[in-house]
Amino acid sequence: MDHNSPITSVKKLLIDFLKEKRELSNVEIRENYIKVDVDLPLEKPLITISKGKMLTNPMFFEDYLGEEFNEKEYQFIETKGRESNLYYDFHIWNSASPKLGGETEIERIQERLQSIFDFESNAIPGITFFEFREGTSTEDPFEEGLFHARCTLHIKALWKREFRYDVIDEIEPHGEIKE
Repeated sequence: MDHNSPITSVKKLLIDFLKEKRELSNVEIRENYIKVDVDLPLEKPLITISKGKMLTNPMFFEDYLGEEFNEKEYQFIETKGRESNLYYDFHIWNSASPKLGGETEIERIQERLQSIFDFESNAIPGITFFEFREGTSTEDPFEEGLFHARCTLHIKALWKREFRYDVIDEIEPHGEIKE
């Protein structure tokens, strides 16, 4: 995980994790929001994971995890970490066509996601799926025959930061020492 940008890196890990799930093999999963001119008509249900939000406090001394010495770079590396709360919006899209299952298939997908997040809550190291909230399925007001549900996933992840300090091994005098 890229700890400088936990929102982006956790989202990528999450998408890769969900793409591997057999229960979601009939669903397309991606990061971008739906594009009407490109994506419609849908060939299969679509999950888009959009907005991410991180809630945490700044790191202080109590978040200290330790330090190590990097001989190659001749630096001390101090690590601090804090559990952060990440929130993502899941948008589930499906066509009204009987072939794709319409609104009912959205409900089934939400149930599958709920079971994945409940029973595999620690499947990704350093990340815990904390709470998945299902959304209400509604017909899209701008596109006839398109159903949509907005869900939210709350994740707890360990956010680490490294602080690097150069080692001073020589002291240069800036004047003469009187004895």
